[in-house]
Amino acid sequence: MNRKIFTGIILILLLVLITAGGLLFIEITTPKWSLEEKETIFKVERGKSFPEVAEKLKNEGIIGSDLAFNVYVIFSGKRGTFKAGDYKLGDDMSIIDIAEKFSEGDVFFESITIPEGWSIRDISRLVERENFYKKESFLDVAGISFPQAELEGVHEREGKHFEEFEILRDRPKGSSLEGYLFPDTYRIENGDPEKLVKRMIANLERRFSDDFFEAAKEKERSVHEIIIMASLIEKEVIDFEEKRKVSDVLWRRIEVGKPLQVDATVNYVTGRRDVGVTIEETRVDSPYNTYKYKGLPEGPICNPGIESIEAALYPFENDYWYYLSRQDTGETIFSRTHDEHVKAKNKYLR
Repeated sequence: MNRKIFTGIILILLLVLITAGGLLFIEITTPKWSLEEKETIFKVERGKSFPEVAEKLKNEGIIGSDLAFNVYVIFSGKRGTFKAGDYKLGDDMSIIDIAEKFSEGDVFFESITIPEGWSIRDISRLVERENFYKKESFLDVAGISFPQAELEGVHEREGKHFEEFEILRDRPKGSSLEGYLFPDTYRIENGDPEKLVKRMIANLERRFSDDFFEAAKEKERSVHEIIIMASLIEKEVIDFEEKRKVSDVLWRRIEVGKPLQVDATVNYVTGRRDVGVTIEETRVDSPYNTYKYKGLPEGPICNPGIESIEAALYPFENDYWYYLSRQDTGETIFSRTHDEHVKAKNKYLR
């Protein structure tokens, strides 16, 4: 072959390699910009190889070249270092940025705050509104179904057992997890409400100390009964010391056979969100109606915070038999007799 021709071929090949290398370098280092400036949640599935991850990135339009991604991973020594999980990827990220994120396991988590006193149906609305889980999937794990669009009424079905939790051992078979989803701020993992539910139960179990278990035993009450009482207190009273007084009132009413007449239990049945109940509502036939049936309701009516649980376990002894909460200040007004209670209702609730 003519020497000049051979040299020309070599130069052409070198030019092609340099051009290809340059294009590859640009592909690796330059973000795939978008006018929308969007962020994408991308899942790296457990057990997937990096070429499979690259192909998925390409198919979802996050990177322009799976070849460039694979080349970078191989030559950067990141092969086999990717951590499974959900990642937030912006369109300003290059292949280098994305591979680094996968290798470091910088997975994306959002958080959610569950207020004290919220019921399972309240939580289900929140997780759907925040686009974490479908309402139905959360309710399915927690063991409650609501046939109407507004989720009115109580229709329990058996929640998941989660037998690893001691706190659930007193929970009656066939009951939901109402009362056991501790209110707090939690990290969310997309697509799996069971993980959130288990974190909430585990949080309650950590906070329900050995002293709490012993106090329940001394009161000859099951943990489930304590949680039910705490849920009533949570919905009725704000101040901790007032919660302890109300706890004593309610426990004593149970002991002497007086109905608890807690408005919040009726509201749990009807789905009504404002305070107070009508005469007609107090006649609704439900094991949660503490106007119609004596003793504790069938189950908790919300998920109580630690102060309400502590108040249920350690009531403050007093000689009151009635109480109400002022609608203007939230202050609890206690009465010793029914006549005093009626006067208080006329004064503060009308």
